[in-house]
Amino acid sequence: MSRSEILENIRDKVGRESLFNGNSFRRGRCSADLTGISENDRVVVDLDAVFPSGQEGENQCECVLFYFDDTENFIVVPIELKGGGNVDASEAVEQLKAGAAFAIDYTPRSVKSVCYPVLFHNGISRAEVRQLSKSQSKVHFRGKSFEIKTARCGGKLANVLH
Repeated sequence: MSRSEILENIRDKVGRESLFNGNSFRRGRCSADLTGISENDRVVVDLDAVFPSGQEGENQCECVLFYFDDTENFIVVPIELKGGGNVDASEAVEQLKAGAAFAIDYTPRSVKSVCYPVLFHNGISRAEVRQLSKSQSKVHFRGKSFEIKTARCGGKLANVLH
């Protein structure tokens, strides 16, 4: 399957009403700038649209971005936005883990995939940053563990990923 066919398959499986188009994904007082990742070569799934009343027993992140990088890796980016103060790292970790679990069903086994969970925030305490760096805070995806990256609300996602 080609890159475009894989992305189109995700669009079809998720449903177009659950997709986000644009370059500033926003929830409340926080946003993620998606410029630098081609709109034609990405799929952004708005998990609030997929699970309007929340998924049973799950606390989802805001969205999951799917795209191919320049080396043909399939990149999965669960994104959590925390616009208020006092970020609870353990809650954000669970939300990002749930986003990665959602993404597994849409990631073809035939391609090499990498997961980059990202937490956008308006400020986070040192204690919560330490919590994010602990091994139990890593997000598991296809048998590998990935550290959560952080950025300030409004930050450019492409800068966080490179």
